[in-house]
Amino acid sequence: MNVWVISPVHWSAQGVIAALQRNAGPELLHARAASPDEPLPAGDDVPDVVVVVGADAAIARGLLDKMSPGLPLLWLGDAEPDVLAAQDSPWRPFAVLQAGIDDDRLHAAVAALALGLSVYDAGGAVPRRTRTTAASHELQEPLTPRELEVFELMAKGLGNRDIAAALGISSHTAKFHVAQILEKTGSATRTEAVRQGLRLGLVGL
Repeated sequence: MNVWVISPVHWSAQGVIAALQRNAGPELLHARAASPDEPLPAGDDVPDVVVVVGADAAIARGLLDKMSPGLPLLWLGDAEPDVLAAQDSPWRPFAVLQAGIDDDRLHAAVAALALGLSVYDAGGAVPRRTRTTAASHELQEPLTPRELEVFELMAKGLGNRDIAAALGISSHTAKFHVAQILEKTGSATRTEAVRQGLRLGLVGL
């Protein structure tokens, strides 16, 4: 896997590369540190994933302007998701994660992005583009805020009764929401729905 780590601070990029290679090993993961001013490579040299560390909104705009629409992007650290959502492509695998995540989760996120999945911290802020724009291209009908809550608990493996207890609703209501999620995602099973949710960035990894 080829990963570019872009940061205005060189040692921050090197730290992320070291964390990734502790998991994958340098022989399996080729990573390169780059500054935001460097042009992104083209052709066969295009990275599988771009990781941006500690950059502000102005840097975000500049990077998105020169990135191809489908190039997976991991924004690591405090971000301004609304800025990214306003300018980004609905077809881009996308993630916003806190800078303090451990090596395992960082590597898992990069691997998921390389496979075309969007990723975010469960319980954290979700980029509006990830939940709405991208999903609207494929969902038969948008999920309601309550359905998104139910979907998140489904992805954690909870059954209808446990979902109901967690959200303070009846089991019958939980069952109804699950049925709506299956219908809107065009899924025959809960497992298939969760796969769709991961791919569209509607549920956390």
